[in-house]
Amino acid sequence: MTEPLRQSPARSPEPGGRFTSVETTALRDMLDTTPRLRAAAERVAEPVQLPAGKVLFSKDDAADAFYMVVEGTIEISVISADGRKLLLEVLRPPALFGEIGFFSGFRTADAVALTDVRLRRVRRASLLDEIRTSPDLLLEMIDLLCERLAIVSSKLEERTFLPLDVRIARRLIILLDSYPDDDSRIPLSQAELANFVGATREGVAKAMAPWRQFGWVEFSRRSIHVLNRPALEHLASSVGL
Repeated sequence: MTEPLRQSPARSPEPGGRFTSVETTALRDMLDTTPRLRAAAERVAEPVQLPAGKVLFSKDDAADAFYMVVEGTIEISVISADGRKLLLEVLRPPALFGEIGFFSGFRTADAVALTDVRLRRVRRASLLDEIRTSPDLLLEMIDLLCERLAIVSSKLEERTFLPLDVRIARRLIILLDSYPDDDSRIPLSQAELANFVGATREGVAKAMAPWRQFGWVEFSRRSIHVLNRPALEHLASSVGL
């Protein structure tokens, strides 16, 4: 996807709004908003452990389960026909993922352990046994799907309507919350960040060049160090959707 030509003018940080992501909030609260479903899932969940670098599942694999992250970091991505990777999510506890495959029967993306991870796996057959004894759980499963649709809709709107610099600022804030123990360092290159926001590496580098001059960020070969989060939050909240 090519980034829109429109871009917000470069500007120094100003006091202002704090950006709150629908994506971050929904992923964190997805099972918390469906307490009976969470309790049922916990009753039937199986422990799963993966070493760093291990593939949990690949796009188009058969699927019969969703997962809850207990410890570690999971990357969700898709690969294009020409071999380019599009990063969709970086997940840490207590995120839930794989629920689309749980319902559809096949995986729509790849899931890879970025670190050693501990997961809880909820198989369809096991949860259906719980639903047969408590049919009201179906309503909470619908709520779960609605939460996921809200995330997908939010991402689509951002990529379609927002200037590139605002998209980058929002993604950096979300990633900062995904790596809370890394001293505001995000272990991604500019090329990988470009995959996240649906842009080219050159476009991302051009959009972020003024931020380095302002002292908002610093770059290394494999990481982005955020020095001024409030400035990025102000930019991220400067355009509403």
